[in-house]
Amino acid sequence: MRAARQAADAEFAARIRVILRASDGTCGVPRITAELREDGEVVNDKRVARVMQASGRPVPACAGGIARPFRTPPRWRCRT
Repeated sequence: MRAARQAADAEFAARIRVILRASDGTCGVPRITAELREDGEVVNDKRVARVMQASGRPVPACAGGIARPFRTPPRWRCRT
């Protein structure tokens, strides 16, 4: 079972490399996932990120490679 998963991941990594070459290496996980889904592949972001990381491709935290913390909007109070 492990060998079958490794073989499937190797084939999947080859498809990811084709997409990366076509985009000059500028695509991230969300864009690659979208491209694969357009081709009819049933895949999620987690698998794409795992296979990219295993193949040595760095996976950015978010767009631009800078992690931005979530900010809650300020709570406005009515002054009475």
